[in-house]
Amino acid sequence: MKEYRIWLAMKARCYAPSNKDSYYQKEGIEVCDRWVHDFDAFLADMGPIPGEDYSIERIDYRGDYCPENCIWIPFKQQMKNRRNVPVYTHNGETHCLAEWSRILGLNVDRIRGRIRNGASFEEAINDGLYDRRVEINGRLQLVSEWCDEYGLNKGDVYSRINRGWSKEDAILKNQQDIVLHHVKT
Repeated sequence: MKEYRIWLAMKARCYAPSNKDSYYQKEGIEVCDRWVHDFDAFLADMGPIPGEDYSIERIDYRGDYCPENCIWIPFKQQMKNRRNVPVYTHNGETHCLAEWSRILGLNVDRIRGRIRNGASFEEAINDGLYDRRVEINGRLQLVSEWCDEYGLNKGDVYSRINRGWSKEDAILKNQQDIVLHHVKT
């Protein structure tokens, strides 16, 4: 019975000597008196598990295992609620990057890369900032096409854009450097 295995694992996380260095024991997370020695009480309070892909979740991750702090939750959703998964708030909603990616229809690796390159979360989810087209001297082309035309390193140009440079400056600054270099030599 899966509920029994979950009940045993819950107690092991909190009390087993082999888990003495675990987060649960270091933070003093405990199983309530009603549940700690009584599987039937645990099952009566929690009810049967809704599906094979569910696990127990503490609503307040700092709180104990007790009826008022525990629910059954799909494992996939629980993985998003881990303490080491960063969350971001936008328009009053808070989600992890994977969930924001699904909600906004954006590639999660693209959002993560933008943040890693110094963009704020708001900037990272604003695809308008990352429109790859740019008009220079009345001609509209993709940034990559301008890079090819001017012989620029695309990674350098996109890195500048990700750091807040305008697309025009990211391209033309490189072009000016090339022109100045050729004039000096």
